[in-house]
Amino acid sequence: ACCMLVAVPAGARAASPAAFLFSAQNRDGGFGADRGQRSAQIYSAWAAMGLAAAGRRDPRLARYLASGAPRMRDVGDIERTILGLVAQGSSPRRASGTDLVARLLRARRADGSWDGLVNRTAFAILALRAADAGDRQVRGAVRYLGRQANRDGGFNFQGRGQASGIDDTSAVIQALVAAGHRRGTTVRRAVRFLLARQNPDGGFPLQPRGPSNAQSTAWGVQAVVAAGRDPARVRTRGSRTPLAYLRSLTAGDGSVRYSRTSRQTPVWVTAQALIALHLRPFPIHAAR
Repeated sequence: ACCMLVAVPAGARAASPAAFLFSAQNRDGGFGADRGQRSAQIYSAWAAMGLAAAGRRDPRLARYLASGAPRMRDVGDIERTILGLVAQGSSPRRASGTDLVARLLRARRADGSWDGLVNRTAFAILALRAADAGDRQVRGAVRYLGRQANRDGGFNFQGRGQASGIDDTSAVIQALVAAGHRRGTTVRRAVRFLLARQNPDGGFPLQPRGPSNAQSTAWGVQAVVAAGRDPARVRTRGSRTPLAYLRSLTAGDGSVRYSRTSRQTPVWVTAQALIALHLRPFPIHAAR
């Protein structure tokens, strides 16, 4: 039963992904991996971005995100929280007395990277662009990412020479576009890599030739939008579009499944799918 889509009674209207997220919000303002689960910063930050993409702001959610800032040391946590706070219209420089932007800038390495990783560096660019900060550091990070491109045009979080993946490549595309390099050769080659890996069901896999999943598909949609392409026209060998694939995974309660056979972390998956369905690349800024 866990692997079946929720049936919608005849004449009933299915809930939206945004409605599902609101139904999963806890009394403290945060979100867990699913309805009824304890709040955690990672799921709350993704929910903050998903709801912002749908034009929703929630002060309780922003307060919950800010409450965890003083204890944050992990670069990924800092980047994600900056993006979530900006998406909800809250300052990452005054997050419960903590300047997360300054903390992120201090973590930059001499080679221009964060943690020596492609994905962390891409997210650092997105977080700094969201916060309108770190122009010099962003330029150095762009140079670092340019050195990590594989011969096929894709990226791996560990760097050049490792197998290219959809999620990492999509994150780099968004980061380079956010840094002002939409028309660059690196972005064009990365987009070609991405489009060539679309599956016949319309979705994108985590790794080339793997099964499609909602999160990798959402990444792909965001990258395509960032690069100035229309995801409604992305079809490989007569496939449906990636947007249609995402919609096909949406259950009657509004949640989006990870795949045909998995309903893992529905808050995270639904939030990320919601961002893609609203055609919003990173970074996301709060609705007015």
